[in-house]
Amino acid sequence: MSGVGAGVGVVVVAGGSGTRFAARAGAGADKLAAPLGSSTVRGTLLDGLAGWDVVVVGPGGVREDPPGGGPLAGFAAGLAAVPGEVVVLLGGDQPFAAGAVPRLVAALRADPALDAVVGVDPDGRWQPLLSAHRRAAAVRVLGGLPAVAGRPVRELFRGRVGQVPVSARECLDVDVPADLDRARDLLGGAGPDGPT
Repeated sequence: MSGVGAGVGVVVVAGGSGTRFAARAGAGADKLAAPLGSSTVRGTLLDGLAGWDVVVVGPGGVREDPPGGGPLAGFAAGLAAVPGEVVVLLGGDQPFAAGAVPRLVAALRADPALDAVVGVDPDGRWQPLLSAHRRAAAVRVLGGLPAVAGRPVRELFRGRVGQVPVSARECLDVDVPADLDRARDLLGGAGPDGPT
């Protein structure tokens, strides 16, 4: 790959149970497979990542240890499965996150002193599942932990961290059906059967 994507791997963590979504949408409802325009929540994200080296961690892909061990465990599994000296971490329930990836990568590369960069939403909150990491720094942090399962993703940000503004669209995550409605609105009114 040439250009901004050269030497970059993308880890999409998609191993969560989605209990909040299922509690409101009905037992067994899978937020990642929920229809979004002509695709799904996860499909929209992956379509946006076309051309990048991507690994999906979750059912049907690489598995974290143990399965369901949380996003930090997912990142650790993905890190071992994807190439690149820069590794981007995204949540599988963020259909529009791909738009932020080039900016995250560029910001990390622009400052050799940084170990990672994290997306910051319009309200000033860190979005750990919109971040980019130097592989060597991430390996060092993960290797220093007694375990990764069940630990917060914020463990990754122990070194020098830069901040990158991200839009409300880019950091939208589908946790409940109302979030899915917002995502559909952002697609211009596209519902399960396409544009309305």
